[in-house]
Amino acid sequence: MADFEKLLAGAKLPETGVPICLRGDLAVEFERLETDLAEAREAEERDDSLAAGGQAREIAEQIEDLRQTMQDHTHTFRLRALPRKKWRDLLEEHPPREDNAADTQFGVNNATFPTVLIAASCLDPVMTEQQVDQLFEVLTEGQMLELYGAALALNRGSVNVPKSGLASAILARPAPKSKPPERGASRGGGSSAGSLAG
Repeated sequence: MADFEKLLAGAKLPETGVPICLRGDLAVEFERLETDLAEAREAEERDDSLAAGGQAREIAEQIEDLRQTMQDHTHTFRLRALPRKKWRDLLEEHPPREDNAADTQFGVNNATFPTVLIAASCLDPVMTEQQVDQLFEVLTEGQMLELYGAALALNRGSVNVPKSGLASAILARPAPKSKPPERGASRGGGSSAGSLAG
């Protein structure tokens, strides 16, 4: 029989991470370079000269540098589900507005609840409601909805043991065997020590 105290001591609320690129302004430059690269590749196919190939490579390197810059400015916001009482209190503090279909659907005031929920759920970085509002000013609507949706899913969803299709497929295959010795080679790994018997 399970010991309740041990079960409780080992229990943790679910967490998730949401990667958000904070340099959305670079996306347009990325798109421009992608167009330039496609044009350079077309020119390369028409002209086999080294100059044409060199231009495509140069643009490809610029794209990779830009991609790395965007990656460097991407932060994974870490969120954790709220304890049940805190979650219920937040719901009661932000009831749906009357005659608002979206509020009715989600059961909360969608004008105020995203800010307070993210502020309450975010572990990294820790933010006040005012700071979440400031963050929303520099994110797209889609990025904001990613954070909000993740926080809602944590608090309203269930937790199941995840499965990895890739891991299962790899583990279903027989384990690799050691390479058989080449013809004429010693099975003992080619040791030249000889037999122990004189």
